Amino acid sequence: MAQLQLIKGESVKTCLVIALSLALLLLALPLSSAQTPEGRMVSARKKEEAARSQEARPAITADDLVAQGKQLYLTASTGNEMARAKGLRQALAKFQAALELAPQHDEALGLAAITAYRLDNQPQALEWFLQRAGLPEQKDSVKAFCYYRAALSLWRLVHDLVARHGELREGKLVFDFPQEARLLAAEQIKRGLDYLAQTLALIPDYPEALNIKNLLHTEAAAIAEDEEAAARERQLALAALRAAVKHYSGKAQSRDEGDFGIPTLRIGEFAPTQAEEGELENPMLRLLEGGRPLKRVAAVFPSIRPPKTKSDPNDPSTTGLTAQGGAYSLGAGRGALTAAYLPGVVKVEVLVSITGKVVFAHVVEGRPDLNGAAILAAKRWTFEPARFEEHPVQLSGVITFHMKP
Repeated sequence: MAQLQLIKGESVKTCLVIALSLALLLLALPLSSAQTPEGRMVSARKKEEAARSQEARPAITADDLVAQGKQLYLTASTGNEMARAKGLRQALAKFQAALELAPQHDEALGLAAITAYRLDNQPQALEWFLQRAGLPEQKDSVKAFCYYRAALSLWRLVHDLVARHGELREGKLVFDFPQEARLLAAEQIKRGLDYLAQTLALIPDYPEALNIKNLLHTEAAAIAEDEEAAARERQLALAALRAAVKHYSGKAQSRDEGDFGIPTLRIGEFAPTQAEEGELENPMLRLLEGGRPLKRVAAVFPSIRPPKTKSDPNDPSTTGLTAQGGAYSLGAGRGALTAAYLPGVVKVEVLVSITGKVVFAHVVEGRPDLNGAAILAAKRWTFEPARFEEHPVQLSGVITFHMKP
């Protein structure tokens, strides 16, 4: 026991000696340069130099961001549809960043509004066009353009709303509006016509504004609650169209991209088959020479197959089909006929150029898995060139695709 206590005592002494040696060694070491007064001064000078260098670096300006956005916008115009949309979104981000630095930047407002319009963000486009029109000391020509484009964005919103509620029934285009939708469309039409009045007060013979006035009155005819009001709106639409044609005389050209400033007759719905076309009663069609579909293309239903199972192939719950070819209701998780494999309806708005080519196609109502095929089919339709009172005009209408597996 005495020996054990002796060993413990020697160990404690050894530890104390080692600790004391380490402390003396640390005291003998020189201070680092950062801990000395001279080191601290050098560090402070370096921080000051870095701060001055940061301040000397030129900050990005709103003009720089606008220039970058314009380059992205131009590049986007050369790509495919997906690349174009991505490029436009990137360009819009630059214009928005410019507006955060300079909220009243005239060019940034104009470019942001046009880009938002092309991305079909009509509420945002409308807001920026009106902001630009209201800038202090804004030129009258710019004001007129902005009010016209604000009305165009409103017409795009109205058109989609109206087109969703139209349907061909026994040769007639019938609109069935919930009251809320009718009131919203009427309010947007009124706002659009008010902005066009401001445009035409500045430039009375503005052909693009006159054409949008024509289109807004055509939508007003569609939502009218009686035939007398509808006929009155159609007459106002035709008067505006005639004025647009007059001032566009000799200037209307076929373009590869949709331009709703060119004199345009709003058809409503195109008949899906030639037989139905012969039965179609449309007062606007009677005003046209030509304008009939020459080539109709059906939308191809996506090739989605029911999942394979190891169950009895004669069991209708395996395939979702009865022996007679009818649909069989499947329980949750059985999933042969899923929602994506069911029939569906897609409404596609098209703009037909003066040469009869579809230059713009836009889904008004549809289903994500079917919309792409409907757009591709709509773009392949061709039409007779249309003339209104011996003048070439564009046609705006809807093609409804009833798509089945």
